[in-house]
Amino acid sequence: MYFTRIAVPFNAILALARIILGVFSLSFILFIQALFNIGMALAKHTAVRTHGAAPMNEAEQQAVQLKSYRSIGWMIVFSSGTFILFCSVLTFSNTEIKYDPHIAVIIATVTFTELVLSIQGIVNARKDKKLIMEAVKLTNFASALVSLAMTQAALLSFTYEGNAVGYNMISGLIFGTLSVFIGLYMILKRRLA
Repeated sequence: MYFTRIAVPFNAILALARIILGVFSLSFILFIQALFNIGMALAKHTAVRTHGAAPMNEAEQQAVQLKSYRSIGWMIVFSSGTFILFCSVLTFSNTEIKYDPHIAVIIATVTFTELVLSIQGIVNARKDKKLIMEAVKLTNFASALVSLAMTQAALLSFTYEGNAVGYNMISGLIFGTLSVFIGLYMILKRRLA
């Protein structure tokens, strides 16, 4: 949870930086990613707040954690749904995305590292049966999936001859939908074990 506490302001700063970069570079995809980051920062803030709640008996604690877990699931569904909607708008506007090759490689490296670490974290949290930690790891995994769409857009911007907006839209829809399913799984979770 220590790293999650640090990640909340980091996600908020990252979202603000992406909004500013998106406005100045007229990059709609950065703006979309910023909105998603805001949702993930709120989800992580909810997890941190629940983890730091006042001591209570085990039954109350489990009920509070499950309620928080489901709330985080709703945040993931809403953020991912917004991402899917904006990817669709991006496609209809036929906006071409361009990145410097070095920036694209950095984005890809960060995304794949985030993906591997989130999968490893989910496995560990499920083994330990720590619901709030599982919620954080699933949030990270949903974020990594959405980042895969941005990674593809960045890599195709300098490797693909022509406008790759159709491919970017397809990956945005696929990874956004997978992220929605993660949120739905969390919402429909019935018990802690």
